[in-house]
Amino acid sequence: MNNATRANCSDAGSGTQDQPYCTLQTAAAAVQPGQTVEVTGGTYKGEVDITRSGTPDAPITFTAAKRGAAFVYGDPHAFTVSGAHDVVIHGFSISSSAENVVVTDSSRITIDQNRVPSVNILGTGSRIPGIRITGQSSDVTVSRNQMYGSAAEEVLVAPGVTGTVITTNWLSGYGGSAVLAMDAPGTVVTSNSISGDCTPQIALVGASTGSTLENNILADGIGDDKQCASAPAAHAKISISSDSAPRTIGDYNLIQPPGSGAAPYDWAGASYADPESLLAATGQGGHDLVAQPDLSSDSSPARDSADADAPGELPTDLYGYTSVDDPLLADTGAGSVTFRDRGAGEFQDPYNISSVTVTPDQGPYPLPVTVTAVELNPWSTPVESYTFDFGDGSAPVVTTTPSAQHTYTARPANGSYYTVSVIATTAARTLVPRIGYVLVNEPAPLVPALKLTTPPSAIGWLTVTADTSASTDAWAITNRKIDFGDGSAPVDEGTATTDTHTYAKPGTYTVRLTETDWAGNTASTTTSMTVPTIRFSTALSLTTKASSYAYGATATVTAHLGPTYSNRTVSIYAQPYGGTKTLVKTGTVDSHGNLVASYKVTRNTVFTTAFSGDLEYTPATASRTAYGYAGVAESQSGYYTSTYYGSTRYRVYHHTAKAQFNAAVTPNKAGQCLIFRLQKYYSGAWHTQSTSSCHTLSSTSTGYLKLTLTSGAINGKYRMAAEYAHSTKDNTNLNTWSSWQYFTVRK
Repeated sequence: MNNATRANCSDAGSGTQDQPYCTLQTAAAAVQPGQTVEVTGGTYKGEVDITRSGTPDAPITFTAAKRGAAFVYGDPHAFTVSGAHDVVIHGFSISSSAENVVVTDSSRITIDQNRVPSVNILGTGSRIPGIRITGQSSDVTVSRNQMYGSAAEEVLVAPGVTGTVITTNWLSGYGGSAVLAMDAPGTVVTSNSISGDCTPQIALVGASTGSTLENNILADGIGDDKQCASAPAAHAKISISSDSAPRTIGDYNLIQPPGSGAAPYDWAGASYADPESLLAATGQGGHDLVAQPDLSSDSSPARDSADADAPGELPTDLYGYTSVDDPLLADTGAGSVTFRDRGAGEFQDPYNISSVTVTPDQGPYPLPVTVTAVELNPWSTPVESYTFDFGDGSAPVVTTTPSAQHTYTARPANGSYYTVSVIATTAARTLVPRIGYVLVNEPAPLVPALKLTTPPSAIGWLTVTADTSASTDAWAITNRKIDFGDGSAPVDEGTATTDTHTYAKPGTYTVRLTETDWAGNTASTTTSMTVPTIRFSTALSLTTKASSYAYGATATVTAHLGPTYSNRTVSIYAQPYGGTKTLVKTGTVDSHGNLVASYKVTRNTVFTTAFSGDLEYTPATASRTAYGYAGVAESQSGYYTSTYYGSTRYRVYHHTAKAQFNAAVTPNKAGQCLIFRLQKYYSGAWHTQSTSSCHTLSSTSTGYLKLTLTSGAINGKYRMAAEYAHSTKDNTNLNTWSSWQYFTVRK
């Protein structure tokens, strides 16, 4: 199969390498037992319906030439297998608008080493699994797939299916159980690495009797499992229904501790907080562990602790690796291999070359260097050989030690670096090359260069920057020492090329730079610098978190000088309308140039900030007005009960009652105006029915409106709100509406 333009494909052709088919469906209609449909990389659209069968000794195989490089997109499915047997689907990247793979009334089907996301039909609320096995299917194997998504189950085994094996998969999702078997006896779930949230990660429902759950790792997904603690049974990692429990085996599973209140197991209708209690009650889980998987840790409980003879166990892991014994851990597994790891991946020998060092890594030719492979080797793995390629065209050097010597006799042709590579070979494998670099120069002396500049005004008027980056040398410069000429101790810069220095007073200073290179050569240079007396203008601003605040609310006020003004002092003041100006806070700005203060607003308030200035910066002020608005609280009287429309509470009045709406304004606004507005809901929107005239607030700053109800208002939806409307006598607060009060009328 090859639908690339250059492949000269034809669905009317022979389907050979010289004239491949263009579509998978054409190949599916032609393939015979024992034949393989090999699919090159590319995108293949259209559902593939597989109805032809192989034999146990000669299956029909669909495989990607390179794992994951052939992308199959189907609508609604990528692959369907119907009424077939002895078929293998291997190595594809699969996607579709519904279930990616559907197996119906088929047997001895293998779905292996694919990338299979699960699916969600947006806007419909549909929950669609990645793989569905249904009908009277039997002996279907789902192995070494990477399956992920957030819609529903990764693998769904429907009622009537028997003997399904789900093994060595990486399953990740949080929309549903990773594996859900429904009335599916003999389901085997072995050596999978599963992550998910708030639903059982492995669930057997109905009568899925005689099933096996072994060697799985069950970990939290994207969300926080503590959010799932409201119903511990519903959020157990493993959930086995009462009718599924007979003859079902669970053992050697590793479960990440669930969140507070949730239990790892829901077995036959009972929750169990740990393997010990499950074992005592059911005889299962005797070798289960509830612990953090810590897969990257040398002490991970997943390592060397699985049952190698568990049903469905494969000879290789998700990535094709065989079992490896970790010599740092005691073997606690069972079966023919006591060091099999739990989960889909087998931890391999961590031996690696972490980096390559070249000493020296810079110098004039002829340049003798030592190249060293820096190893990561916690297992003390014997290395058979190291191959050093020095990158200059010389023959590679093969040694049994992790270092080698070499002399470079010329600069590289491109005038840049030589690239050095090291390859280590162990008994088990040859590692990918690790590289380092060496700069080989023409012979030349050490020539120091020193540039002094006055930095931007925000850094400081008495501060200068020393830059030594223009120094040249055939060798690497290993040390720089600067004497700033003001009597302070010389500064040892090491290999840094820039530094700043602040003088105590203006003047002309002679600065000396002394540099030393890798070969021990030393040279010096001096430069004079005049530090002037200048005061720079100050950038000062003041902000409030909001432009207006409710009565008594706390305003957050920020004075900003800028990040280069750290440790300088500013002050923040507040002056309420008609009140006196008071100091709110004074202090030094933080590393971002900010000073933050809080102030309770009771009326319109002018905030100001002031910086008094110093030898470097001029004084500055800034201001900001925050407006206050009165608080209006409203309540109802005369109702006889309450009801809800959606989440909104409505007060209920008899149509003969007098509905009274009360309002109180804070602070006291006696003599000011209160206005009531009535609205009715119809035709999908609220419509204003009336707006009252001014109701003068009492001496206690309260007012009310009585509303006469009629039979015509029965079953209507209404709401009322009050507005404080200040007059020219109140210049301290803004107009304010209360929240809506909802009511309805009954007979």
